[in-house]
Amino acid sequence: MKYLNFVAADGRPAREDVAVMQREIPGWEKETQGVRLFGRALDLPHTARTVRVRDSRPLVTDGPFVEAKEFIAGFDLLECADLDECIALAATAPVARFMAVEIRPFASEPRLDEKAASFGRFEDGAARPYALAVWAGGTQAPPSLDQAVLAEGDAWRQEAAARGLHILGGTLEGADTVTTLRVREGKILLADGPFFTTGEYIAAIDVVSCADQEQAVQLATTHPAARSHPIEVRPFENE
Repeated sequence: MKYLNFVAADGRPAREDVAVMQREIPGWEKETQGVRLFGRALDLPHTARTVRVRDSRPLVTDGPFVEAKEFIAGFDLLECADLDECIALAATAPVARFMAVEIRPFASEPRLDEKAASFGRFEDGAARPYALAVWAGGTQAPPSLDQAVLAEGDAWRQEAAARGLHILGGTLEGADTVTTLRVREGKILLADGPFFTTGEYIAAIDVVSCADQEQAVQLATTHPAARSHPIEVRPFENE
């Protein structure tokens, strides 16, 4: 089963913590090959743009959807037998000692296109990868509950892949399946529910390969979830 482990920060980490993570992460990635399929860090939240479509009109605002010091810093895609194995692996990640890991199962098998392997190796060519994160929370029903939206999402991904733009994507299980993990002073701390205390969470995610953010934003306006949910469009860091 595939899990998307979001790395979640309570603000920008201290410089000395970043140095430890940069030193230890390459070894952890090597040790977890075969289970950790790949992962990437996102650019900082201020680089994001948020897309909504209302009455067939695209509405685009600068900045992230969640305006807070907390933010999603990146993710790892893992393939594990079950949640227990995923938790055990996530607990060994260097980032877990300094940030949080929000563990998210997919609602169904995510789509991985030909560009996924290159994305994991930071081989982006002339394009740049962008995360299209569909946010839910509050009174909004997650898209995983609407079978018509799920089917539309699959068709949208297929069309984007045919254009050579899609890397990976899928709908995630709801908030009641979220496990948030931290490791502090050698102890594994688990909490049920999303990382953000306000209740917002990422309900679906797609990674696309675009010439620039304008193209990624335009692609997000065609996403079926944009009619009912905000989609945050954020670039990934370059290596």
